[in-house]
Amino acid sequence: LPSATMGAAVSALNNVGYSTQKNVVIKSWSLSLLYYSILAVVFAYVVGFTLVAKKGYQATVPAVGSIALKVKGIASRPSPPGSNAPPELWDASDLTVYDATSVFVATNIMRTEQARGVCPGTHEDEACALPSGRHEGEASTECREGAVSRSGAQTGRCVPALFSLGDEEMTRGACEVRGWCPGEPDADALAPLENVGNFTVFLRTDVRFPGMRDKFGRTFDVTNANGTEPTLGWNLFTLDEILTMGGVSYEDVKATGADLQMNIYYDCDLDNALEACVPRMPFEVMRIDTADSSLSHGYNARWLSAVKGDGPKASKGTKFDENADTRALVKASGPRIRVSITGVGRRFDLEQLTTVVGAGVALMGVATAVVDVLLLYVLPKRAKYFGLKYQTYGAGDEDLSCGGGEAARESREDAEEPLLAA
Repeated sequence: LPSATMGAAVSALNNVGYSTQKNVVIKSWSLSLLYYSILAVVFAYVVGFTLVAKKGYQATVPAVGSIALKVKGIASRPSPPGSNAPPELWDASDLTVYDATSVFVATNIMRTEQARGVCPGTHEDEACALPSGRHEGEASTECREGAVSRSGAQTGRCVPALFSLGDEEMTRGACEVRGWCPGEPDADALAPLENVGNFTVFLRTDVRFPGMRDKFGRTFDVTNANGTEPTLGWNLFTLDEILTMGGVSYEDVKATGADLQMNIYYDCDLDNALEACVPRMPFEVMRIDTADSSLSHGYNARWLSAVKGDGPKASKGTKFDENADTRALVKASGPRIRVSITGVGRRFDLEQLTTVVGAGVALMGVATAVVDVLLLYVLPKRAKYFGLKYQTYGAGDEDLSCGGGEAARESREDAEEPLLAA
């Protein structure tokens, strides 16, 4: 048993080998041309494209920005035909709604002056059959006391109500409700304002590149405030210009509005002066509402405004509470512009340069791999090249002894026979 074990161990040790590289020179101009052509392509890609064109020697960080918006302008609505009243005027404070990163500018205004009381409901789902049986074909629901519908809480009564059908006014049954009266009309009145397209939008941006610092240790910070002076085309744009950036015309959105996304993109080479760090122009503006759909078309918002004079006048079927609260409900359509800031900051980085160069050097091994595949598996004398490239020697082979020089020289002479010969 010990001798058998010893024999197995010796056999295993004899099968253990050490691999070393061996250079075989192939005298072929066509293979040499292929090899150096691949090297040239790889070198041009690494140096010309990756390092020079794409500036692969620079590290990048995403931009982090904030924005402030301010809208100014005066809009008007002409007086109705035959009226001697002056046109109604609105300024930007009447027509704009701001939030953290967007602004809404109204281009079409509908006001409903209201007071608390009881009145007929104004929506289609509040229609009912009058007790007299008139307009029975128009009945769609029954009034239920205490049920909450779009105009308010129903009293359970069905009362006559005026509604418009084209240019005509007609009477039909409507569920009486308690709430803000009169209710908001079910159909929108389209009377767009004039001159809103000339409103100016001031954009003050501030962009930082966290992790990248100047020689004083401060984070790189870029602003377009340009002192305190608004500059057209730089930080000041008209509403028409912003819409045009997204391929949208003011005429398309003035009646029903639009929901727009505007992206301000910075690509800054921080190895240069900060004055060269400017956003890409024109800005990227995209309409995100479904312009060709009736389900989610345009954009509108509601807010409360001051009541004119003594408040709303009671119409047929409307009764206000004593000393009732009053308000003016404004429904406005127009473009809402959401603003975002994206981008990158780039700066020389030794670690990044080392990584790119190392990857390029490794990529040059593709040339050797391609030529070896041709020699080992494609060319006619692939078997002979395989034997030259991969040889196995045992410890007792005389090629490894001092007297094996002649055999080695003969092997080299044989190898000089062109492998690409027919």
